[in-house]
Amino acid sequence: MTIRRFRRGDHETVITELGIDGGPTYVLVHGVGMGHRTWSDLAETLARSGRVLALDLPGFGDAPEPEESLDMASSGAYLGELVATESPGEPVVLVGHSMGTQIVAETAAQRPELVAAVILIAPTINRRERTAGMQALRLVQDLAFSHLKVLALGVRYYVQAGPRWYFAKLADMLAHRIELVLPRIRARTLVVRGEHDQVAPRDWAELVTALLPDGRLVEVAGRGHETMITAGAEVARLVAAHAAGEPVGHPVAQPVPTGRRERPDTRPATTGDGVPWWRAARWWAADYLYAGWRHLAAPFDRRDARHWQRGDDSLPEVVLLPGIYEHWTFLRPLAERLHRAGHRVRVVHGLGANRRPISATAALLGRALSRRSAPPAGRVIVGHSKGGLVGKQLLVDELQRADATGSAPGAELGLLGVVAICTPFGGSSRARFFFADRSLLALLPGDATIHALGEAREVDARIVSVFGRWDPHIPDGSELPGARNIEVPVAGHFRVLGAPETARAVLDGIAGLAEQEGARVANAPEAAEATKAPAETAATAAAAPTPS
Repeated sequence: MTIRRFRRGDHETVITELGIDGGPTYVLVHGVGMGHRTWSDLAETLARSGRVLALDLPGFGDAPEPEESLDMASSGAYLGELVATESPGEPVVLVGHSMGTQIVAETAAQRPELVAAVILIAPTINRRERTAGMQALRLVQDLAFSHLKVLALGVRYYVQAGPRWYFAKLADMLAHRIELVLPRIRARTLVVRGEHDQVAPRDWAELVTALLPDGRLVEVAGRGHETMITAGAEVARLVAAHAAGEPVGHPVAQPVPTGRRERPDTRPATTGDGVPWWRAARWWAADYLYAGWRHLAAPFDRRDARHWQRGDDSLPEVVLLPGIYEHWTFLRPLAERLHRAGHRVRVVHGLGANRRPISATAALLGRALSRRSAPPAGRVIVGHSKGGLVGKQLLVDELQRADATGSAPGAELGLLGVVAICTPFGGSSRARFFFADRSLLALLPGDATIHALGEAREVDARIVSVFGRWDPHIPDGSELPGARNIEVPVAGHFRVLGAPETARAVLDGIAGLAEQEGARVANAPEAAEATKAPAETAATAAAAPTPS
């Protein structure tokens, strides 16, 4: 074993080298607050067949703390210089863990000629939880599965780094968007995740893998975020096999292209959403003024909605679902525009404050819709916030019944799909502020129902997600991989409902779902017969919510 230092300016890295010549060169890049000893078992296993360079990055482990922190892109460039110096003319295998995956990804994207293969272990940061609070919560949850060795190393390294430097690097991590870098990595890449990793959940690891041009995913059973510590030898075998070109793990399909425009983080941002505080405050105030006005107007809104039930029979019927604590009149501006476009529109009565569990609400709505014959052109659920989650749950329930009976999905209720507006498909980290309200806590990203709905990807192609440019209630966004995603140029969670751009996006989404169903029926004529239903006749029973 040899130890030496690499220095550029006041940034110094301590390199611990072990292993033999003649095999691959592995460069091991640790996570935030850690150091080269976190790789001990993995490094010793890899050293039997190759050369291993385990790093202590500037400010961590035995490396001195520089005056200023490098952001992730600059850290990637710095690592590229180190690799070019340490392994001239020979591409290396880059192995990163947690924060190290962000640095490794940048190096692989910036300097492809230096990299033979890449391994990303527990990649960060999950874009749906890009806040310091959520990362701290996930780390605490992950500790429930941690070994004493992990805790001992963690305490040693975190004390050594100190809080100032730790939080400086955490800020760099939160500002970085690895999902924008991944498509630029040319090297073969393996994503490794522990089964119980709360920091890098399965859906995030799958998205990371799908965004890679040549990516594969493997999961280590029974392990958490620090899987390379608790299962070092096992992970080392995966790393070596991938470096040798063996097909480790499995590929993940690319997500369907979305309508959302990714923007680089070039704006001055002091909120967790990447929005200047003064702009966020203005948008937030406007959003709550709109919501307050709709709430105050609801008791006095006596206009009958039954005239919306008349419309063009060749167009799908629309069933409107409000969110938590929303009266159906919240959706009146949208309903008026949909009706003017020719759609028959029904609103759902009987949900009260809509505080029931998502699955229970979906079951009630399913029973209500089943008592009313499906129209020939089918139905589309248009839901706001939690209403979109209820709609997805109904699609999942319908699919399960179809699998059990052998019928076509959506045949029983005539459902073509769901148009969801400002819906927290990945949960909302801000739900934690409403700790006294179970109905809102059920929207936390770690909730079992949110997780189960996230796993039900087979219905995502029948969902259109519509969302604004900024949402104070869903800082992690409403984008749903596998669905059609449409961003409208309006900020807010409630104000979006009254915008004409939202109505156009919803109409476009409904038309797309109808075309999608038409194509499916054309390709399966026998399924078309199964989905035909007589004109609606019966009213909904009073025991269940009533679409009217």
